[in-house]
Amino acid sequence: MQRPVRLSMHLIVVNSRSMGIVRTQSIIGSLWVYVGAALGFVTSALLLPRFFSQEEIGLLSLLVTYGVLFAQFASAGFLHTINRLFPYFRNDEQKHNGFLFFALLIVSIASILLIGIYYVAHPLIIGNSSIQNNLFAHYAYLIVPLFIFIVYFNILDFYNKALFNATRGIFLKEIALRICILFCIGLYVWEYISFQAFVYSYIVSYGCILVYIIVALISDKQFHIKPDFGMLNKPMRAEIRSVSMYGLLISAAGFVILNIDRIMIEKMLTDNPLAQVGIYATCTYFSTMIILPSRPLLKIASTLVAEAWKRNDMEQIAQLYTKSTITQLIIGILVFAGIIVNIDYIFYIIPQSYKPGTWVIIWIGLFYLSDMASGLNNIILGASPKYKSLSVFTGVLIVAIIVLNLVCIPLYGITGAALASFIAKLLYNIASYIYVKKSYNLQPYSCKHIFILSIAAVAVGITYCIPEHSLVLVNIAVKSIILCILFCVGIYVSKVSDDVNEIVQTYSKRLFGISKTEK
Repeated sequence: MQRPVRLSMHLIVVNSRSMGIVRTQSIIGSLWVYVGAALGFVTSALLLPRFFSQEEIGLLSLLVTYGVLFAQFASAGFLHTINRLFPYFRNDEQKHNGFLFFALLIVSIASILLIGIYYVAHPLIIGNSSIQNNLFAHYAYLIVPLFIFIVYFNILDFYNKALFNATRGIFLKEIALRICILFCIGLYVWEYISFQAFVYSYIVSYGCILVYIIVALISDKQFHIKPDFGMLNKPMRAEIRSVSMYGLLISAAGFVILNIDRIMIEKMLTDNPLAQVGIYATCTYFSTMIILPSRPLLKIASTLVAEAWKRNDMEQIAQLYTKSTITQLIIGILVFAGIIVNIDYIFYIIPQSYKPGTWVIIWIGLFYLSDMASGLNNIILGASPKYKSLSVFTGVLIVAIIVLNLVCIPLYGITGAALASFIAKLLYNIASYIYVKKSYNLQPYSCKHIFILSIAAVAVGITYCIPEHSLVLVNIAVKSIILCILFCVGIYVSKVSDDVNEIVQTYSKRLFGISKTEK
């Protein structure tokens, strides 16, 4: 009778320690994400548009886009497999039963196949560029080393996360990679290297973070590449195939949703398509600021939702669902409103030649805002017993984005690509909302959401009426501050979010010594 008690207590301690690690690394990881966003702003918004042509930016964007595409397929769905099945292999003494060797073996085989596919598809990949602009055609071969760097880094990063070290990969992707790229930009701007050398250095930067994570795993004595197929019995092999196929679909879908528009722009437009990709890539960066604050929120919430599903606690799931739609809509609409009131000033930060991307910023902003407003919709569905239905919705979304791009790009150019993404994403979020509502009777929306939108509209309207100053930076600062004050005061006074009011009251107490009992 004593042994089970000791075992239970041991599990409680391990679980508590794991949760402590998750909380700590979530905080550190969030810090890296925000620092990385600042570095990304310097790189993508300030330096690249000023020192590189639109065609050169388009080249870099396309190389990375194709690199990520090939890497997604070369991973063979194993990123999802590591998350789901590595716990069954985990054993330090047994060197995790050869899991890393098996993962690298599968990825290596898939990568060799993808290299062959690349050379077969090479004429199709460079088709439009070879006619209109040979810049991409000249550097397209760099897709091969780039996707190899990316796929092996991703596998080792996910393996590292499974070993409870998530912050290392975040630091390398968000900070170290961007610092390397900044260094390369500096060498080019100061004329120490040519543009060709810069492109090579840009690709090598991805190789640098791969080398670092390999050395780090070796230092941690976790880089186990000795073959061991002892645990790969028939049921386990079947499970790996099933999970990997599902993971391949989800990861490929993620790529298509966020990146296929750039490939289609380059293929479908006839007027300097590479420059159009450069404008599109630069302008969409500003819109990504909308979704950035949701990353740490979703990390925490996904754990809570998974635990609630284990307990079948539908009340907590409903509460998390409702609060997430309110909180994320507040954050998302504030950032989006800030972009709207300052959108004309963006083209004083980047060259005026990028102004054709104005509506790209707006439509992609709405694309991300629709995701923010949907709250934990996808997380709830993905963690539910009906999680496989998520792949059906994702497949439909892929088809919708491709079809809408085929229709909209010839009509409206890069604006059409952004519009197509927004329409497809909005329809996807509506459909998945209806499915969750019918399946689990979860409905998070109320008049509070209308109040939030109304408050934002009023704040934007008042901010627009503020007289302009001759200095652009003063305009940005004044309008942003006034918008933020008007919106935040409106949200607090209307009491649409208990979480927001609680945070304000907590910090008011700390700053001003206001007690809950004081009036």
